[in-house]
This record gives sequence, structure tokens and C-alpha cells, in this order.
Amino acid sequence: MQKFIVPALAVIFLLAGGGIGLMKWMQLGPFAPEEVAGEEAPAPRRGDQPRYLDLDPINVVIIQDARPRSVVQISAKLEVANEKDAEAVRKRMIRLTSALVTDLHDFLPRLLREVDHIDLDLLRDRIQYVADKTLGKGLVRQVLIQSVHDSEGKV
Repeated sequence: MQKFIVPALAVIFLLAGGGIGLMKWMQLGPFAPEEVAGEEAPAPRRGDQPRYLDLDPINVVIIQDARPRSVVQISAKLEVANEKDAEAVRKRMIRLTSALVTDLHDFLPRLLREVDHIDLDLLRDRIQYVADKTLGKGLVRQVLIQSVHDSEGKV
């Protein structure tokens, strides 16, 4: 009798383990994700996806002691909520670029006088501030800095 119990229990455990593994792999029962367990979540609409607009590269010449010390080149993207906001930003992109160049020519030399490197978070916040001031608050959701190159190496 004992010869049949041990193999029978082994087969039962193997089938139970295989069944649990299959349920986990197919995400069924208790292994289903939360949003699928109750009802399926609606697919995100195409209009809800953010849009990213390239900002023209900005070159800022840092002048200290009446001499040019370095050139900082900044490349960034602007995140907007939808296509309507993207079109509004595209229409006023020249005005925004001009405001950024003017502001950063004043801001970066002051920043580099206080600290010896360019803080990317501070630069991102400054570009966001100028965008909000120029285009209106809330039009640009976020500024994504792609690269900052300083010819003197203070990034």
C-alpha cells in the first residue's frame, strides 16, 4: 500500500505545481494583475499622450572679466499635454527661444560665479520658469534637458 501512496502524492504535487505555474504564466486567478482582476482598464486615448517639441539649440557665451570664457550649448525638449498645446507652442517658438537666450545670457554667468558647475535641475527649472512667463503658465508641462555642453567643462 505504501508503494502506491508515495508515487500518488508525488504525481499530485507535480500536477498542483504545474497548475499553479500555468496560472501564474497566464496571469489567471489570484495571479491576475489588479487592473485585469475586476474589469479591463480602458485603453489610453491617443489624445491623452503627451507631445514633445524640440527646442532649438541655445548657445550662451559666458563673459567674465570682459573676455569670453566659455560657450555653453543647451539642447532640450518641451513636453506639452496635447496637439492643441503643441500647435500653440510652435506658433510662439521664436518668441520663447529669444526669451531663453536673453534670460540665460544673464542667468548662467551669475550661476557660474556662485558655483563652479551648471546644475541641471536648476537649469531645467529656469527654462520652465521662462517658458511659463513667455507662453503662459501650464502650457509647457515639463522641460527635458537632452544635453548641456560647456567648452570649459563646468557641466
